[in-house]
Amino acid sequence: MKVRIIPFKRANAAWNLALEEGLFLKAKQDILDGKEVQPIVKMYSFSRPSVILGYKQRIEEINYDFCKNVGVDVTMRTTGGGSVYLGKDDVQYSLLLPTGYSKELLQKINSSIVQALQDVGFNPQLQIKNLHHVIRLEKKSFVFDAQRRFKNLILHHGTTLVNNDDYEHMPEALRATPEEVRDVQTGNVWLRDVEQIREKALVKSFEKNLPEGTSMVRKDFTAEEIKIAKELYKKFYTNEEALKGGKKAFGICYLPSTVYDMELYAEEDSV
Repeated sequence: MKVRIIPFKRANAAWNLALEEGLFLKAKQDILDGKEVQPIVKMYSFSRPSVILGYKQRIEEINYDFCKNVGVDVTMRTTGGGSVYLGKDDVQYSLLLPTGYSKELLQKINSSIVQALQDVGFNPQLQIKNLHHVIRLEKKSFVFDAQRRFKNLILHHGTTLVNNDDYEHMPEALRATPEEVRDVQTGNVWLRDVEQIREKALVKSFEKNLPEGTSMVRKDFTAEEIKIAKELYKKFYTNEEALKGGKKAFGICYLPSTVYDMELYAEEDSV
């Protein structure tokens, strides 16, 4: 089966995440209807710095009013874990896979990311943390991921930290303590701290390696997928009441001191 590559898009965080969930919900319905689901790779970045809450995370854990005042977008993803502040140069990746979850699958995905980064001149390594294969560069974190699952369907998405030049609002936006700020700054690495990297080259390498050499077809969003995304965008991703309805306490997501366990960041659809 060919892997579908959706062209890279830079847009506000809420719209990109609505598009991503639209793909998942369409594939979920196809599974329920007994139809075949095509693997998808989607790359995207945000149009300006953004705070992304984990699914049903309490909005009080971030400074929402501050974000609105300084022009930092705020939305909520449909995968678990805590809040994360991302710049407009950080690159997001999304995989829709018609398969069940296993730690071997996570290792396979992260091995593909390692290969993609090696192709553009970096030297990351896979390490085992809490029985999971994770990616490190210069012994630091820079790739963070989470999942949503339904039967034999996985939405696996993640962030690659590229550039923190627009992170000046991060501490106040995330209500980070001085210790948490130091943890983020010293335990993480952004690719441009290591060397200059062209966005187009990085995206192209991800698109080449994430499908693992299988045949690919480039196809943008369909009218049906766009329609689903528009409804999600209005009802969830830009809806203040939805954002304020969270009850879970997750804290900040990309603290290097946090124990890595994919089960903590996976949301399971039962129906």
